[in-house]
Amino acid sequence: MKEIIKQNIKVAIEALERNNFDLINIIGNRIATDAMIMDMNNLIIIGFFLKEVSVDLKRAEHSDKNLMRCKDAGRKFIGRLLSLIEDNKVKGREFWEAYFDYKKEVRRYMISDVEASIYKENQDFTRKAREVLLEHLSENVDLLTQRNNKLTEGIVSEMTRVINTYGFNPEDLIFYLLMRVFDSYYNYFIYDYLWRDARGKEEKRSELRSHIDNICRLFSAECIDIYEESVKIIGKLGEKWRKYFINFGEIKALMYEKGIELPPEAKRKIEEVIIKGLEREIKGEKER
Repeated sequence: MKEIIKQNIKVAIEALERNNFDLINIIGNRIATDAMIMDMNNLIIIGFFLKEVSVDLKRAEHSDKNLMRCKDAGRKFIGRLLSLIEDNKVKGREFWEAYFDYKKEVRRYMISDVEASIYKENQDFTRKAREVLLEHLSENVDLLTQRNNKLTEGIVSEMTRVINTYGFNPEDLIFYLLMRVFDSYYNYFIYDYLWRDARGKEEKRSELRSHIDNICRLFSAECIDIYEESVKIIGKLGEKWRKYFINFGEIKALMYEKGIELPPEAKRKIEEVIIKGLEREIKGEKER
């Protein structure tokens, strides 16, 4: 059954060679679904690794030099993942170590030359940022059931910035990717949650709290093996994400159909743009 995953990875390698970075992302989605179908959730993490490579390559496209370096690192990383599958080395630590090595190579190409020339590595700061953001997440779980909140997106954004700027400890990168995975799941979760009745909402809140507790526990003293446990959490969240996709399709289309209401500030800004546009048109008519 692992042959299916190997074929997907080989397609991703070919897509990288052809600069088809969107296809790498799609292959990441396919691997997550195929691993779920085969009841091999420990391999879902590979799909998210490929999605990360796709994102990194797109960020590096503004510079030919940076893109070339990121492609070299991505090629080596994806090839290493393929070798792990072929050699039946599918332990969490081996997957994570491959990702750590890859990210060390590319992270500085994710920021501008000006930033890279001034900011110095400060892994203590990254660790502190992770601790603060994890605590913030735990203290604001109720916010995650409110329409239009950006909590998970904000945490991912800040961890992305800090890691690329200051470097990382292994735990920091694990937290970052976990939040990326959680955000994929959460985008569907909130859609599912909003249309449920009171009883259904309570069940979904319990589910959400359970996932947050698992993430927080991962970074506590009681966690014995953060590498294996994080792969399990990603497997569970990844499975729910892909089943949500099968049920509902693309999340962007969902939000459009659902008519998610804009926040008041956004409405006000849109109204101002429309009014100013009308004023310019009226002024133009008078001048003619």
